[in-house]
Amino acid sequence: MTRKVEAWGKSGAAAERALVLAMTDRATMSGTDLSSSTRLAALGDYWLRTEVDASKRSTNTRQRYRYVVETFIVPGVGGLTVREATVAAMDRYLKRVTDETGAATAKLCKSVLSGMMALAVRHNAAPANPLRDVSRIESADNEVRALSFDEVRALREMLRVDQKAAAVDLPALVDVMLATGARIGEVLALRWDDVDLEAGTVAITGTVVRVKGEGLTRQDTTKGRKVRRLQLPKFAVSLLLDRSVNGVPGGPWNVLFPSATGGLREVTTVERQWRTFREKHSGWGWVSPHTFRKTVGTMIERDRGLADAATQLGHTSEKITQRHYVEVPDLAPDFREVLGRFAD
Repeated sequence: MTRKVEAWGKSGAAAERALVLAMTDRATMSGTDLSSSTRLAALGDYWLRTEVDASKRSTNTRQRYRYVVETFIVPGVGGLTVREATVAAMDRYLKRVTDETGAATAKLCKSVLSGMMALAVRHNAAPANPLRDVSRIESADNEVRALSFDEVRALREMLRVDQKAAAVDLPALVDVMLATGARIGEVLALRWDDVDLEAGTVAITGTVVRVKGEGLTRQDTTKGRKVRRLQLPKFAVSLLLDRSVNGVPGGPWNVLFPSATGGLREVTTVERQWRTFREKHSGWGWVSPHTFRKTVGTMIERDRGLADAATQLGHTSEKITQRHYVEVPDLAPDFREVLGRFAD
């Protein structure tokens, strides 16, 4: 199989240099020919081919890692050898990425570089993984904001009476997101085979992704890789029952929310349709489709606790739920009776 060698840079000249570097190193790299003199451009290519492409990682993850290697690592530090990839060198590079593109990108670069250098260590090309000792990449935590029950009711009513929103099926989409807490890509990937109306459940079995060279497709494995079956509230069961009788055909994918042509709907298309609706109604500028997932996490955490919220959202760690999906209330619980005892 022939694979194209690609590389990017901030300018045409930088991209050309990165491409030449990648092609040169790949030509000299074969088998397990790793040494302390191997350049990171070659190490990155070898890591992608042997560790990433051959793994069970999701298509999205494989594409993301390849993008990081080709867009950031090869142009940034691809010319360094494994020997030159010291803690200090990696630390300087990651701080530069943080300054130029943000902490999120820097963390991705750190993760990829750590995987690359771990491979070098396993091949005795490096004595230790320098990424273990670089400085912590700090990022400002965005405050989690969820909708209140009153806001949800108001928003659902606005969606119901908005003809353009109804024409693109936004009311039903939002209801299913609120009923499940699923990601928008997971909701768009729901098939009728995943729904059990008699039991009132739905299985989250996949997500919609765009794959380079293939286009829009349905990926059977979700982000957490574990199929989870969720129990639906009555309003969602009624909605899906009505759609099963009166809704549009699911097309070749047999999905609940097909596109206008009967195929899969793209996440970015729904996000654009949501922005169009949002711009017509003041006061909702902060609400995105992902807000509904945070709202579900917040409401379940308040009523049933953090563990149940994490289970509903499909998180492997409660810390993820707590940090990114649960709103911290402005008003503390009412402890006046307890604290009043100090003056008794």
